[in-house]
Amino acid sequence: MEAPKYLLHRTFLLQSVIFVVGFSFIFLLTYHPFSSTVWIGLGSEVLLPTILFYLSGVGILLVSKVGLMLYQLRHTVSVRKYLFWFLGEFIAIAVIYLLYTRHWFETDIPITFRLVAHTSLCVGMILAIPYVIFTLIAGNRAKDEEINALKLQQEAEKPVHASDLIHFYDFSGNLKLSVSAGSIYYIASQDNYVEIRYELGGQLLNYLMRCRTTRLEKQLEGTSLIRCHRSYIVNMDNVTQLKREGSRAFLVLSHPEARKIPVSQSYYKAITEQLDRIAS
Repeated sequence: MEAPKYLLHRTFLLQSVIFVVGFSFIFLLTYHPFSSTVWIGLGSEVLLPTILFYLSGVGILLVSKVGLMLYQLRHTVSVRKYLFWFLGEFIAIAVIYLLYTRHWFETDIPITFRLVAHTSLCVGMILAIPYVIFTLIAGNRAKDEEINALKLQQEAEKPVHASDLIHFYDFSGNLKLSVSAGSIYYIASQDNYVEIRYELGGQLLNYLMRCRTTRLEKQLEGTSLIRCHRSYIVNMDNVTQLKREGSRAFLVLSHPEARKIPVSQSYYKAITEQLDRIAS
């Protein structure tokens, strides 16, 4: 079974590092008085190793997240792979903790498989709590967005003709989203995913789908949705202005919540020609 797409989103992966590090630090400071093996703290004797250990931990987590983002570009991440990936994080951080313990506090303890397994279990329990909490928060947010989109769709007053719909298919060829062409504002590339930003009931919603931007670009040929940047496809019908800020160019969209969309040099001529055709 494939892991939920929101768990592999770049924003979720990077925010989870911040949440996990902050939560685990508070947890260990609270747990410290009740344990003889936890040395992490803010005292003068342990402040430097604590800072270095957490910097090492953050480094491991960031490398792991970037590795996961790169891995999912070519492979499907199942729930099992996802869990084993994070098990690897726990083991790596456990080994780092043991090495710091031996180096800073001169404890002559042999690093055996049993000790690594025990420490990994302890580290895993400490890290699992924030991971579970953050995953539940992200899952609940994603579910709320889906429910909100369904409600808005049911409340929409104007019927949409089938000829006005654009159908979006994922890597496997499964239909994931059908929306009217005029409601789409832009499509942003998110590694191996695309984020479709569209309007429904006056609100700007987003839908994350496993697909490549290049594939969508071919599908959308002949529509008002054209490529303006390596990472963006924009709906020219919803563009109100082309702005230049120094050497960079941006498209301003009609929805107040829509972000400015960058225009790269290689697509600048095509965009200006399209704007001229619309104006005439």
